[in-house]
Amino acid sequence: MSYILVVNIGSTSLKYRLLQMPGGDPLTRGYIERIGGAASPYSWQTGKHKGSCKLDTSQGTIQAISAMLDMLVKGAGATPPVLRDINEVAGVGFKVVHGGYSLRTSARITEHVLACMEDFSRVMPAHNPPYIQAIREFQRLLPDTPLVGAFETAFHRDMPDYASVYGLPYAWTEQLGVRRYGFHGASHRYVSERAAELHGHPLEDLRVLVCHLGGSSSLAAVQHGVCVATSMGFTTQSGLPMAKRSGDLDPFALPYLMEKTGKSLQEILDVLVTQSGLAGISGLSGDMRDLEEQEATNPRAHLAIAHFVHEIKKYLGAFAAVMNGLDVVAFTGGIGENSARIRRDVCADMDVLGIELDDRLNDNPDGERCISAPGSQVAVYRIPTNEEFIVARETLRCLAEQQGGTVSDYSSRN
Repeated sequence: MSYILVVNIGSTSLKYRLLQMPGGDPLTRGYIERIGGAASPYSWQTGKHKGSCKLDTSQGTIQAISAMLDMLVKGAGATPPVLRDINEVAGVGFKVVHGGYSLRTSARITEHVLACMEDFSRVMPAHNPPYIQAIREFQRLLPDTPLVGAFETAFHRDMPDYASVYGLPYAWTEQLGVRRYGFHGASHRYVSERAAELHGHPLEDLRVLVCHLGGSSSLAAVQHGVCVATSMGFTTQSGLPMAKRSGDLDPFALPYLMEKTGKSLQEILDVLVTQSGLAGISGLSGDMRDLEEQEATNPRAHLAIAHFVHEIKKYLGAFAAVMNGLDVVAFTGGIGENSARIRRDVCADMDVLGIELDDRLNDNPDGERCISAPGSQVAVYRIPTNEEFIVARETLRCLAEQQGGTVSDYSSRN
């Protein structure tokens, strides 16, 4: 039995979950947001105990991390502690995003790993810098605890070369690592594995299409247990339109926009990351709930939804062709799990692929379930993702391999 702390870092937020491995039983979880202010909201749950308070995080992430560690060993109010000593944590796993070609894996955090992440910070400004900063703080606060980065690109590392290469001078691919990497790897891994379990067949025998749809969205084609195609590319900017990120865009639009708007390249890139996607099209919001609520009276909200659905269907059809058909389609993520409307629209008029939805099952909001019609050739599932379990599992595997043993051996010793 080992306790693994999984940490998800945003630019101004920190989410965590402590799991008992290898089973993955969750012991506690928490969320600290608006880090950098004098009254940052902090909410947590340990068993049946829930609580919330305001934290002073005006000095930054280190105060949020310290509050989290205190909660684990001291508790708060009616919420009991879950650990006697912070050294009971066998390892801390981070859902890190991008470390380049050599780090499409899970790895013990070292200076080399941080340097690789730093090298990609300019193209991953919302992801890599906050993680690097937080990892530095963990190194100071928990100097004897192993830290592991479970890179989001790892799940896609076995994509065929012809699916990951761009039509660029090959030296740029070989020497600079400009290629399709793919992201949301922990989610795609968990959901594809869980879909196979629900479907009652080994993952190695299936052609699974995972639709991770949320503020950030991507599709992954999983054939025989291996990702063979995915919608995101060199960075998380490409692929489907997202809440505020544009998704796919002709690169020659950039010099045209610079000329016509008078903005610099960096200013244009900032707009593509923070003011585009669903928010840019609608002029209203990047939140699908807002768009669905306003669609009847706001033509641009309708346009944003229609474009989102069109792009999903486009990739879904392409990936079905890549795998020579489909056995399972699985929806996950904030939109994929919670928007019956988006699931219905994506699956509409897809009988050519053998997809037929059961509207009654699709409208049921409870838990994971099969939502396809009894006669559908392709099984369709709604599956809440569990990225934390995958990160904890990868962290435990990485630590066990470093000690030259198995996960079972490592867990029995810790």
